[in-house]
Amino acid sequence: MEKLAFHLIGNAHIDPVWLWDWREGLNEGLITCRTLLDLMDEDPQLTFNRGEALLYEHIEKTDPEAFARIKAYVQRGRWGLIGGTYLQSDENLPDTETLLRQYVRGQRYFTSRFGRPVEAGWSADCFGHSAGFPEILAAAGLRFFSCTRPFKEQLPLARPAFWWVGPGASRILTYRPLATWYCTERGELPARLDQTLAASAQSGLRTVAVFYGLGNHGGGPTRRHLADIRAWGERHPEVSLVHSTLERFFRELEEEVRSRPADFLPVHQGELNFAERGCYSTMARLKFPYRRTRAQLARAEATDAVIAARLGRPPADLSRAWDAVLFNSFHDILPGTCIERACDEQIAHLGEAFRLSQEAEFHALNGLAASVDTRVRPAEQPDLPTGLPFLVWNPHPHEFEGFVELEGSLDYRPIWKYEHHPEDLPVSILDAGNHPLPFQMVATEHTSMTTVPWRKRAVVPVRLPPLGWSVLEMAYREDAGAAPRPCAPRKPALYVEGALENSLYKIETQMGAPGLRIWRKGLPFLGGAGLGAALFDDPYGSWGGAENDPGAIDISSLKETWRVAALHVLEKGPWRTSLWVRMAGQRSRLDLTVRLYSDTDAVEVLARVFWDERLARLKLSFPVGDRAEFEVPGGSVVRGPCGEVPGGRWIRVPGSGGDGFGFVSDTLHNFDTKDGVLRATVARSSRFAHTARILEDHPWQPAADSGELRFRFLLAPGGADLPRLAQQLEQPPVVLTVPAKPGKMPRAGSLMRVEPDNLRLLAFKPALDGRGWILRLQEMAGKPAQPRLTLLDQALTLDTIPPRRILSWRIQAQAQGYQARICDATEKDLVVRENS
Repeated sequence: MEKLAFHLIGNAHIDPVWLWDWREGLNEGLITCRTLLDLMDEDPQLTFNRGEALLYEHIEKTDPEAFARIKAYVQRGRWGLIGGTYLQSDENLPDTETLLRQYVRGQRYFTSRFGRPVEAGWSADCFGHSAGFPEILAAAGLRFFSCTRPFKEQLPLARPAFWWVGPGASRILTYRPLATWYCTERGELPARLDQTLAASAQSGLRTVAVFYGLGNHGGGPTRRHLADIRAWGERHPEVSLVHSTLERFFRELEEEVRSRPADFLPVHQGELNFAERGCYSTMARLKFPYRRTRAQLARAEATDAVIAARLGRPPADLSRAWDAVLFNSFHDILPGTCIERACDEQIAHLGEAFRLSQEAEFHALNGLAASVDTRVRPAEQPDLPTGLPFLVWNPHPHEFEGFVELEGSLDYRPIWKYEHHPEDLPVSILDAGNHPLPFQMVATEHTSMTTVPWRKRAVVPVRLPPLGWSVLEMAYREDAGAAPRPCAPRKPALYVEGALENSLYKIETQMGAPGLRIWRKGLPFLGGAGLGAALFDDPYGSWGGAENDPGAIDISSLKETWRVAALHVLEKGPWRTSLWVRMAGQRSRLDLTVRLYSDTDAVEVLARVFWDERLARLKLSFPVGDRAEFEVPGGSVVRGPCGEVPGGRWIRVPGSGGDGFGFVSDTLHNFDTKDGVLRATVARSSRFAHTARILEDHPWQPAADSGELRFRFLLAPGGADLPRLAQQLEQPPVVLTVPAKPGKMPRAGSLMRVEPDNLRLLAFKPALDGRGWILRLQEMAGKPAQPRLTLLDQALTLDTIPPRRILSWRIQAQAQGYQARICDATEKDLVVRENS
């Protein structure tokens, strides 16, 4: 009988932010690595494993001598490069492209410094992993993955090694250790080895990984660990103890698997969840700006890249913004489990990324506007203003048909002629062909000088080309009143007899009601009391409660039902009608601005929470069913009632007739279904970095969330294109006032289109090596797709994308036009192959 081979994976988990700030975290990483280098010099057997390009960069900049020693040990095979990421991200809450960028950033660094990429993914402490994560790993070129959470008590698996299969059939050799976690206490290692030996007899594996070393704030293997290993090995000659790297372990495990029957390893298809469920909604004050920053960065990057390609100029450098988003995706930052001081600093870090993204987008659109014909009509009279040109930009690779808001100053001074009757100011809005557009005047963002017109704001129906622009003109013109008015909508959105209505929906409520009742096509769209809000008891810390605590998994102990406390009609149509509703409890309140647009099959809601609670969480409720499809990183997953769960930007609940119910949000991540109701958690009043149950409410300990929180969401039929609605909600068209001037480019045009509709654009960006552009797509409908790309008026047919898969291409200009070559997400050119 062959010996068991225990691969001893020495490591030291280091959180760059948790119970400390980023400065302490990075320097502790340096201290740990220096300590391990000295111990490796002392003990020729010790092998150490370290991931996260972020930490290596810090060591390279701060201590070049230590970095050179690390490189020498990597070359000798005693220092293992693992993970392949920039840092250990959360793997339930970031979007697909952000998780891919962790590998793009990390693998590019490892390849540039150590001559090769990392083969084995590693997620020591992340609180679960999405069902689509194998697609992300495969797209990044990784073959192996190891993680520890959820622990076996939370998610039993037949063997520690298994094939993890994604929704697109990508297959990753995955390993979860037989023992509990990724590190060890000082005197724990003999018991860990005993435990692993006993479990190995049941697993049937000869090749076994044992993770050890002090962790959480650095540490790693110790002299005592090494002595305990030698002593244990002398007592167990039947086991071969190998000081190893994670990659070496996986290569030998792969060899063992090849020698076994084809069905030796079990197949796991679906998510590796759940763990630490409170993290899905803790610290909304950080989660909300994170989502908005990520959306702004995505819009800016694609906008800048395609305009740079058209104008022949260098693209903007958005690397600092991306590093900020990647850093704040860390599994103790984005989940909201760090201390308050660190949280404040990370929110400021996100602010930097948001502004850098805005600037890149602003300069790109100004560059485009400088080449576009943005002229407006001459003034009616010598001393009257001309119109105001707007460049309206669609950041999506498909046509946008919907509504935009234009607001601008129609003169350099208030227009005193219409003082005390500003609603009579004659205004016209023209499209790119100088044809009158219909519009509806709405309240401006300011409430200054309300008796005299100056700035005006209009809701305008538009159709915008894919990743393209249209020039609109808004003007104060005395002849506007005499000109023929553009036609009113055939199916207006109106406020009628206490209800909002358009051709599809009717929404109504009343004072004291527990919600908003919504009908669609004459039938109840939401059951029961409709859209409601309620408080639930939540006495748990930042991570939530234990998985064996039913009350922590299922937060459903009702504390307070909120009721309508105030109503006000804001807009009465015909293009948009809106109602302001305040729902309130004893201490907190929720203000909703509910909107319907003409002939539009969606309800738009702008929400503002004023949150002042203790030991509670706020949930929105939608009585629509309790089985739903949730967007998750890398794909989607269908779940029935199973307590608090993570989700992405959209949720689909099936219904009769194929319509069902769809929910789209720009910020929320935490959901549950039970008794025919879908609920979305908005906020919870836990403590900063607080473990376990909060037995006493100490008022001097601040809640992790208090004050004002703002978010937006859409309600739509489940049969709608929810991924597209989510992108448009997060990344609406950009409206920019620009100078009026001649230009060589037309007043409307498209720079890029992607077809067919079942493809989702993940990225269009400059290649990191400067050789062209990177296009990344994912198939979303579960059927093969033949992508058709139109870039700067040139049509390209790309490689077929299998169902649910992610593919990337390098787009380069050649003498005969653009050419596309398939590559992996790290931008390594390759031949298409199955990941098996």
